[in-house]
Amino acid sequence: MKKLNGLHRIMIGIGVALVAGALVAVMANTAGAASGGVSASGTNNANITITLSDSTADFGTNLAPTGTASDSSDSVVARAGSTGNQGAYYEWKANGGTGLNIEVKSNKTWNGTVQASENSGTSSSMTVASGALRYAEGSEPTSYAACAAGTAFATTAQTWKSNVSKGKSTYTQYYCLRVDWTDDPGTFASSTTYTVTQAD
Repeated sequence: MKKLNGLHRIMIGIGVALVAGALVAVMANTAGAASGGVSASGTNNANITITLSDSTADFGTNLAPTGTASDSSDSVVARAGSTGNQGAYYEWKANGGTGLNIEVKSNKTWNGTVQASENSGTSSSMTVASGALRYAEGSEPTSYAACAAGTAFATTAQTWKSNVSKGKSTYTQYYCLRVDWTDDPGTFASSTTYTVTQAD
């Protein structure tokens, strides 16, 4: 075998280095890149809902100004008065005593109104206009005075809530029906309506 002298070795080494450099250059030049994407779109519509936990307030069929215990299958308690012609307010506690739960969900600020139809029953004095039907919100009314201090329903829409922030809001109400010694015997029948509207 022919031995390589020093010059040949240097030249071969330079040649190998050049070839290696060329390979590196070729490899660097062949690296590529690519990109892609997704265009996402959608529309979140204005939305508002109201849910009431009970739809029937049965005060009972044996109400009396003496505060006789109601025969209703709902949770109803008599709150007897003791002054003048005060008889009793019958408190409807709904849902086994937890009150009427009202839930409003809205993705915008909202306002609410409430009203009640006039009594279509036979008692001429137990009218919505006279304040026979009232509601207390938050705290349960545990006396005649507390029921009497509740908000009287009206036959036209009355402000219930104003400028409530978006999100979920919950409220608890208790209804009170007046049965005083000056109230005419007969039946009472009315329907309440809650209306919630998103602000512009």
